[in-house]
Amino acid sequence: MTERQVLVMTGAAGHMGADLRPLLRRDYDLRIGARGALTPAPVETFAQGDLTDAAYCRRLVAGADGVLHLAGAVGPGLSFEQTLDGNYRALLVLLEACRLERVPRFIFASSHHALGLHPADRLLDDHAAPAPDGYYGLSKIFGEAACAMYAHRYGLRVLAVRIGNADAACVDGRRERIWLSARDMVQLVGIGMTHPDLRFDILPGVSQVSDPVFDMTRATALGYRPLDRASDNHAPDFRPLSDLPPADIRHVGGYFATLDLPPQEGARS
Repeated sequence: MTERQVLVMTGAAGHMGADLRPLLRRDYDLRIGARGALTPAPVETFAQGDLTDAAYCRRLVAGADGVLHLAGAVGPGLSFEQTLDGNYRALLVLLEACRLERVPRFIFASSHHALGLHPADRLLDDHAAPAPDGYYGLSKIFGEAACAMYAHRYGLRVLAVRIGNADAACVDGRRERIWLSARDMVQLVGIGMTHPDLRFDILPGVSQVSDPVFDMTRATALGYRPLDRASDNHAPDFRPLSDLPPADIRHVGGYFATLDLPPQEGARS
C-alpha cells in the first residue's frame, strides 16, 4: 500500500478551499492552515496562524510533501497596500519555510487576472506577456515570479495555476470560457504533486470549454485531461455572452479590467 502524501493547504476557509477539501482528502492527509478557527475532518489536521509569521509557516509545512497555496487577498477594487501582507509577504515567508524544511513541491493559485488586460477575442498561449488588470492581478504576477525564483535557485518543484472562474456553476458566458471545476483543480494539484518532469510551469486552470481563452497545449503535455464541461454546469440564471455589457467582455479580466486603479496611500494628487 502506497503511503499517503501530506499536503498543506493554505486558505482552507475560502470558498475554493471549502470545495477542494473533501475531494483532496480522498488522496492526501491534509494539513490545513487559516487565520480563523476551523474544524478539521478525518485525515485533516488544523494549524491556526498568520502566514506572515515565519515560525508558524515552518511549523505548518514541516514534514509535508507539498503545499497548495490558496490564501491571499482577492477583489476587483483592492489597493496595492491591501495586497502587501496577504499576497506578497505571506508568499515569500511560505516559500522560505518550504526551502528551510525541504518541502519538495509547491502549487501556487495564480489567476487569469494576471493576463486580465489582454483582449478576450484571441487565444492566449504560454508566451502571453503579463497584463494584470489591477493590483490583485499584479500580485499574482509577483507570485509567479517569486515561485520561479525558488524553483530555479533552490530546486523547489512549482506549478502555478492561473485559475479561471472557480464558482460551483457558470453564471454567464464570459465565465463559461474560463470555468474550472473543483474536480479538475484536484487533477492539476495531482500534476503539481507528482509529475516527474515538473520544474516550474504555469498552466491555465480551466475545465472543458467550447470557446476557450487559453491554449491548453502545455497542460495537455503534462497529462491534464479535464473531466467537467462548463456548458453542463450553467447556473439557473445563466446569462449568455450576448447579454453582457460589451465593456465587461472586452478583456480577459472582465469587470476587473473596467475599473480605475485605487489611489496609492500617501501618493500626492
